[in-house]
Amino acid sequence: MARKLKSYAQLIRIRHWFKNVILFIPALYGRVLTEPLVLLRLVTGFFAFSLCASAVYTLNDLCDIEKDRQHPVKCKRPLASGAVSKQEGIVLLGVCAVASLILDVLLCGLTLGALILPLYLFLNVMYSRSWKNKPVVDLVILVSGFVLRMVYGSVITGVTISSWLYLTLIALSLFMAFGKRRGEKRSCGETTRSVLAQYTETYLNSSMYMYLAIFLVFYALWSVDAGVIWTTPLVIVMVMRYTFALEQDDHGDPINMILGDKLLLLLGALYAAVIVVQLYYPSLLPQ
Repeated sequence: MARKLKSYAQLIRIRHWFKNVILFIPALYGRVLTEPLVLLRLVTGFFAFSLCASAVYTLNDLCDIEKDRQHPVKCKRPLASGAVSKQEGIVLLGVCAVASLILDVLLCGLTLGALILPLYLFLNVMYSRSWKNKPVVDLVILVSGFVLRMVYGSVITGVTISSWLYLTLIALSLFMAFGKRRGEKRSCGETTRSVLAQYTETYLNSSMYMYLAIFLVFYALWSVDAGVIWTTPLVIVMVMRYTFALEQDDHGDPINMILGDKLLLLLGALYAAVIVVQLYYPSLLPQ
């Protein structure tokens, strides 16, 4: 039983729920994160988006069972390895999707904001069916998921997001997406993802570092407006560490790299502490 539950947890990729901390960004930078009602809505939204993302992960694995069996790492996934049956996967997908949409309606009611999660589901269903095989379109869909997370965080808290912050997130997401595709091409060639045959490593590499540079520029511009300019050097150090890890990693998966790098996690915690002090407790800083 315990082994089966572990397989279910792996299938819905609870580890990847880490991505959904993006929902907290608008409230954090909007200086309302410490308000109890805002925090409650964010925690609820976190689980709503996490369950929605888990439905998408399960759908992707159901669609890619045969290709995953040819992958050196993905062959160990629950569906590809046979630890979870297709029928169980379909049931789990349905449970996650329905629970997510129920939480979504409880949070947003019958408003336009409630359409964000269905839009995320639609884009990813189309991605799983065909768009993942279209160059550039596949990357746009990946990036849209991160943007929709931040938009959802903005909607459920009522905090308006800076345009510079949107551009910063888009550039960072593109950098990570290109890095992931490059890692997949290097580690597996073109056997497990057909779109990789249409990308050259030169294109992936140059685009990855172009968007890294754009990200740093956008972040610096946003940090001036937000009054946290002194966090920029720390972000540069974090990026240096991430790119170092990226060049050592065979697959380029952002979540595995971040959660598997203790120094990167320490730098992230330090960044969060600096932001909290600057935005919420400025009196603690020397005048």
